[in-house]
Amino acid sequence: MADKNIIDKARLENFSDGVIAILITILVMAFEIPEDFLIKKYSIFELLENLIPQLISYAVSFLVIAVHLFNHHLLFSKMKAVNATFIWLNLLFLFSLSLIVYPTALLGQNHNQETATMLLIGAYFFKAVTFRWLHHYAIFKSGLYTTESTKKELRKEDIISWLKGPLVEVIAFLLIFIDFRLALGLIFVVTLTYVVPPKKL
Repeated sequence: MADKNIIDKARLENFSDGVIAILITILVMAFEIPEDFLIKKYSIFELLENLIPQLISYAVSFLVIAVHLFNHHLLFSKMKAVNATFIWLNLLFLFSLSLIVYPTALLGQNHNQETATMLLIGAYFFKAVTFRWLHHYAIFKSGLYTTESTKKELRKEDIISWLKGPLVEVIAFLLIFIDFRLALGLIFVVTLTYVVPPKKL
């Protein structure tokens, strides 16, 4: 007997893509122009001094969101369909992504950077947990995930993903007390490791 809760995945995937596209757009819209730009003559170096802190926080958050967009597509490509639980977990994941925007803008202001980084890493941590929860449910609980990998291989990949996701954010948060730039650097480097597509798609 067919499960009435099973729904075609296309609409949810398209909606998710739209939300993520909007979030990336909002990230770049958070760039602030100097208040006296229209009345003061700026050199290129003065403009760069204003831009670089904003660009750094933007680049890190853009990469984080872009990598999750890619992994989100990989997850959906393995799903035969979705159900109500998957939809709500996916919405929670999108909500967690939206929380990245505000602390990214704060960090770009070049003031109270340790506190802003704490908020940003906290948002990254919540995002990592919600995506791992979505991923875990899809693979092990939904019954809608298709793969040629064995359960042993899947569990191994799941453990590695938890270590590279939420645990890294915890370490990054602790690094803020040494230097917030170390925390951002760690997030950036670890996220770069996801840029290379996995051997098994």
